Amino acid sequence: MKNEYKIIRGAVGDLRGIYNSLIFSDRLLYRPLEKEEFDRIFFMDGGLTLCAVNCAGETVGFLSARLPSGEGVSYLTYFGVLPEHRGNGCASALLDEAERILRGEYGAQRIDIVFHNPAHLPWIIPGSTDGHPCAPGIQSDSPAARLLLRRGYAEWCAQISYYSSLDGYRVPRDQEKRLSSLADGSIKITYYDPAKHHGLAELFDAINNPGWKKTVLAHLDQPIVVAVDENANGLVIGYTGPLSQVREGAGIRGNFCGIGTHPDYRGRGIATLIFCEMCRHHSEHGATFMSLYTGENNPARRVYEYAGCRGVVRWSNLRLKFE
Repeated sequence: MKNEYKIIRGAVGDLRGIYNSLIFSDRLLYRPLEKEEFDRIFFMDGGLTLCAVNCAGETVGFLSARLPSGEGVSYLTYFGVLPEHRGNGCASALLDEAERILRGEYGAQRIDIVFHNPAHLPWIIPGSTDGHPCAPGIQSDSPAARLLLRRGYAEWCAQISYYSSLDGYRVPRDQEKRLSSLADGSIKITYYDPAKHHGLAELFDAINNPGWKKTVLAHLDQPIVVAVDENANGLVIGYTGPLSQVREGAGIRGNFCGIGTHPDYRGRGIATLIFCEMCRHHSEHGATFMSLYTGENNPARRVYEYAGCRGVVRWSNLRLKFE
């Protein structure tokens, strides 16, 4: 890096202005942020901020990361340099210093770019004015992703974001036939009622997802779509929810926490029917769109595609392991 730039630890200058500017110059999907939201995301406790400053005292780029957890995992949230200051190693210098600090001072064993990062960057779905609350990785086609790959970061997974308009949503034509077939086998798609159904908490143990369990059981006052086995006295064997609507971008997003089927009942199309019922519910209760993401190789993609969702963005999950 040329001598006219130096890396400073801490926030210096108008970082929000740089961020919002780079969204447009790099054709990124991130939503421009107001000051309060920017500060909340980038300056929460447990973060690391580095700035690249030129000889005139102007900040020309910055990096934001999360300090490592107890397991030694740190998260890279964002880095960028203004276009007119690129090509001289400035971005690499930011990364070099971040990696040195995270590894040397805080004992990080690796740096991840993944949805587990508590700093969530909201983005706008391409071709729309609708938004999603968090980017589950880094845009695979972005300049930053290409630089990281050249530096030895490995893509260990990829996420596909799905989107569907819910304006006048109609379930697929063969939905009734599928529902009837399940009902013949005693399985019914309905809404959770603790007076009639049992086994919701145990379902999360069976699918091994304590995070979903905590969230769902804390919001039993909201609708939860379930599949129940009536031959087992209303045993809950599949779910999605809790269902709520929230403004994201210019639209109202149908919100939910996960979707899952008990291992003993998989392979019958239950998750597909649950998901379609959720879309219908959201459409009838004010949501204008649905958005979600899942692993590129996750068979669950077929569920979303059957319900009318389309893949809109590929996100890379990158990782740098320290030897």
